[in-house]
Amino acid sequence: MGSGGGSAGTTGTAGGSAGTAGSGGGGGPIVEPPNPGKALLAFPGAEGFGRLTSGGRGGTVYHVTNLNDSGAGSFRDAVSQSKRIVVFDVGGVINITTRIVIHSDIYVAGQTAPGGGITIYGNGVAFNDDSGNNTIRYIRIRMGQNGDSKKDAVAISAGQNYMFDHVSISWGRDGTLDINGSAIDNLSFQNTIISQGINSDNHSTGGLMQSGKWSVIRSLFIDNKTRNPKGRGTHEIINSVFYNWASDGFIMGDTSGDSECNLVGNYFVYGPSSSSGSHITNTTPTFKVFGDDNWVDSDKNGTLDGTLMADYKTATRVQTAFAHPAGVANKLPAKAALEYVLTNVGASRKRDAVDELLIDQLRSFGKKGQIINTEADNGIPGNVGTVAGGTAPVDTDKDGMPDAWETTRGLKPDTADDKGDDDADGYTNIEEYLSCLVGEGDC
Repeated sequence: MGSGGGSAGTTGTAGGSAGTAGSGGGGGPIVEPPNPGKALLAFPGAEGFGRLTSGGRGGTVYHVTNLNDSGAGSFRDAVSQSKRIVVFDVGGVINITTRIVIHSDIYVAGQTAPGGGITIYGNGVAFNDDSGNNTIRYIRIRMGQNGDSKKDAVAISAGQNYMFDHVSISWGRDGTLDINGSAIDNLSFQNTIISQGINSDNHSTGGLMQSGKWSVIRSLFIDNKTRNPKGRGTHEIINSVFYNWASDGFIMGDTSGDSECNLVGNYFVYGPSSSSGSHITNTTPTFKVFGDDNWVDSDKNGTLDGTLMADYKTATRVQTAFAHPAGVANKLPAKAALEYVLTNVGASRKRDAVDELLIDQLRSFGKKGQIINTEADNGIPGNVGTVAGGTAPVDTDKDGMPDAWETTRGLKPDTADDKGDDDADGYTNIEEYLSCLVGEGDC
């Protein structure tokens, strides 16, 4: 794969012990990246403030072998210790009763799950003082009415360097996605869905994003009454789509504190729940925005026929983009970005019934969508639908790379060489495999 670029970033502390159920070995040396002093991207295509997250690079491979809430081979056990790459030998729904904390230096590789992928349902996922330097990809996190009261579907309260890519997050009871705490920095959310905050307590929100420097890229906020998001500080929202909020779309600051936002190539589409003039709200003069190529479709007529957004209310519009990461490549025109989102956003290797519903609502361009009181309002059997289990490919040495792929690559299927770097580009062999699964890099 290409080695990526950018300057070196801060990473979380490596820790934890190695012995785990279903874990692979680590044959082969950990090869230092080329060009010392320049960090690799999290994976080819990683962008924004969190693009240099290294996740579990060089760590132990842990196989999730069952859908249990806890115990050996469970997802909860997999993320309970640092420095791991988590792969899935099963697909399906993991029903959880208590919140899961994901520890530091972990790459959750949901793209490895067979069948219909992985859904975590019933409560939320937390990133706290034990977290940081986490790469989370291709999973669905769906909290729901039975989750902890006044908690978020995904809550980040501490830590630095987070990369979320192709993740579907829904049904938070407080926020669906909240970034709110101290010493938080360098976060990216790309190709991600933030949807359907639960409104049973009159608090359906996309979430707070008000700590650290953060990026939202090619993502979708949908069916959240308010906070889509409530954004503050140093941030960028690029090529994203906002649909069917109710009282408030993007809350710009709502504070006397300074914010510096690049808002580029986005589409705001009013839905059945949306009130007039609400796509941006709570603006203040201390919210400084570089706004370019943002469009608003407010007529709810079933056709995408928006107009260029010219009014940023009381926010201070600046004429030059802020010097945020030059890591968002190939910015799309807003309409093309919307088409990209329709096709690619979320855990999209295999979309589940919930994401299919949400994408169908967006395609209606104003005709469909609702603010839900509970997830049962969607009318989907079991609330999350059926997620097929599938069968994982044979991996004799349990190093996370299937025998057939290792053979094609010239590696040895009976020798754990996940930590090696056969092409000396800085990415370990297993990272090469994880990227090849989703069409990244030179495969």
